[in-house]
Order: sequence, then structure tokens, then C-alpha cells
Amino acid sequence: MAELTGVTVDHYAEIGLLGFALIADALGGVDVCLKEPVYEPLSGADFPAGRQKLNGPQALSFVRQRHELPRGDLDRVVRQQAVMASLAHRVISGKTLSSPATLKRLEQAVQRSVVLSSGWDIMDFVKQMQSLSGGNVAFATIPVLDGAGWSDDGMQSVVRVDPHQVADWVGGLLHEQDEGKTEQLAYTPAKTTADVANDTDINGLAAAVSEVLSAKGFGTGSVGNNDGGHVKSSQVRAAKTDDLGAQQVAKELGGLPVVADSSVPPGTVRVVLANDYTGPGSGLGGNVGGNAVAPARASNAGNAGNSDTAPPPSPILTAGSDNPECIN
Repeated sequence: MAELTGVTVDHYAEIGLLGFALIADALGGVDVCLKEPVYEPLSGADFPAGRQKLNGPQALSFVRQRHELPRGDLDRVVRQQAVMASLAHRVISGKTLSSPATLKRLEQAVQRSVVLSSGWDIMDFVKQMQSLSGGNVAFATIPVLDGAGWSDDGMQSVVRVDPHQVADWVGGLLHEQDEGKTEQLAYTPAKTTADVANDTDINGLAAAVSEVLSAKGFGTGSVGNNDGGHVKSSQVRAAKTDDLGAQQVAKELGGLPVVADSSVPPGTVRVVLANDYTGPGSGLGGNVGGNAVAPARASNAGNAGNSDTAPPPSPILTAGSDNPECIN
């Protein structure tokens, strides 16, 4: 790994699939979210769409599934990362260290199922993790050239990578992390649902702007006339002004101001369009329809390769949210 990534590996932990089950049970289960329901008998995966909590055996089936997934093993990697992110979130949020019984169960599970590098006190590391922000713990998948390749002898299914590309990608990712941009790297428009409210007398303006945002990858929320108080200027409302989704929506709509509004739930922004709006969708400034689509991000950092067989980049998952990102 050090040779491939160009990064010195100080410690490592090797965990088998059984370890996922033991540690998940020790921490009281894992929270995950699926885009679609799945039923795959070979792995035992049988889950509905949406957010759900999995016990140990369910978590094992969740991370084992490789068939009937859009990207095969690459989606299985993301499944495993989602479980790790959920487990890390439980530790970082204080739900683990505040309970001696939970801590003891975790220690026993680690002793049974995890192989550690020499001299690494994993439980001390767990305690250190509590001082971290969950958004600073990220799980990323390296860019690949071909997710459905075959070994030279034609006997094994393999994932092909470009070592130079991987090293450059990892270097860029770590640089961004050093700059404190982990959460920005992990952000994608799909994590934000955009409500659009029309506070003008222009029919169809909210629908046009919603179409623009949908084309950019944002989730489509409610669309209609503004039923709140009249606003003199267009704005993006969010629970906090530093909300990444609100900032991105504001940028896409021509630099609208972001206004704090405690009534807007996390993961949602509310765009209120006033008579001063001339941005995309208005027919006066930017794109009328929403035909400009945001460029793809190579695991949200770096170049994912130029091969025609290169799969789409994987999301970067963090341990910073009570609401896990929905995945395949």
C-alpha cells in the first residue's frame, strides 16, 4: 500500500468480514441508507430502501454483497466504507466511550477479529478519536481504470489501476485534508435537497430554477409560491450560513446570499426568489433550462482516468453525520 499510494503506513488493522458483525453488535448496530431495495440470496442481503439500522449479521450481509450491484466490487467497497463511517461516527460522537459496557464489548470484539500491526494500542486510538470532528474522518476509493478487468491468464476478475495516477490522487487528497477541506471534498450536490419558492409575479420561475438545480445534481424538493414573509431580495436559506449545500446552491444561482433559518432542516436548503433574480432559470442571465451539468469528480479529488471502461467515481464518505448518505 505504501508503494502504491506513496504514503508511509504507520499502523494497519486487518479485519475479516466476521469482524464487521462482531464490532457492529458491540457498538449497538450500524446506521446505513440504501438508494434502492436489495434482495441477493448469495450474500443474504435483503434490505428495503432508505435509512435503517443493521445488527451484526445484517451488517455482514450488507458488506459481503457483490452481485446485483451497479458497479460490482466497487459498490461493495463503498458498502464497507459506509459501515466503517457509521462505526467511526458512533465512537466520535461519544456514544461509545461514555459507556464502560460498550467499550468492553468493543475491546473483546477487536481482540477476537482484528489483526493489528505490532505496538499499536487500538483502544488508545479509539479514545483519541473522540477528540476528532466526524467530518475529518473520511473514506475514499482510489480511481480505477477498469472495474471489470481480467488477469493476464484470463482466470481472475481484477480491478486495474494506474499506480502513478493513484499516487497523484492520494497526494492531492491529503493536501486538501491538510488544508482542512475534508468535508468539502466529501460534499456532493446529491446530499442537498433544494426547495424553491417563488416570491415574484413571474409564472413558472420556481419550476425553472428547480430544473436548473436538479440538472446540477441537487435533490428536488418542494416547488411553488412563497408562503412565508415577503422578501426584497433573492436568497438561499439554510439552518446555518456555512452549510456546504447552501453555499453551493447560492454559487450555482449566481452568488445569492445565504441566510440562516432555523426552520430549514439539515440537508435541505430553501431558495426564495424575489424580483431581483436574474440568475440561471430566469431567462435573463444564466442558463434558462438547466442543461449545464456539473463536471464529475474523481472520488471528489483527482482524475479518475481516461479509459472508456473507467467506472464513475465513488463518493467520499465521512463519519460526521447522524444521517448516512444513501448508496447502492
